[in-house]
Amino acid sequence: MESGYVLEFPRLDSRQDKICRRSSPLPILSVGRDAELLLRRERAIRDRSDLSIRSMSPEEAESWSRSEKARLWIFCGSIEILRLVYLACSVRRYSRHSRLVLDSARLPGFERSLFDCIVRSDRETDALLEAVSRFALAA
Repeated sequence: MESGYVLEFPRLDSRQDKICRRSSPLPILSVGRDAELLLRRERAIRDRSDLSIRSMSPEEAESWSRSEKARLWIFCGSIEILRLVYLACSVRRYSRHSRLVLDSARLPGFERSLFDCIVRSDRETDALLEAVSRFALAA
């Protein structure tokens, strides 16, 4: 049979598929202990975008952290340092395409290297929204 009559089906990892995957935003998971802060963060992101966001406690986040699915994780500084490091390392281990943002009033120490971006929560929410748009939409 001549090669001119053979139909080529696109491979699953073709360039077009990668472009399609990149154009869809990452789901956002907001993790913390301060319910009021989580609610304010959720409102700010929902009011200024159509991105989906889900807030949860660190305990609930443990099961989500073992997923391979790429997500944008926003961690609150209200999480104890050991649990914060554990969750960040777990996400990094299972989902290398996930992005991690730390939103904290305190200056981070050694854990700084675990995050793609650190936002000071004592400043305006614009810095957080900028980080969300940069990481959620540029997956």
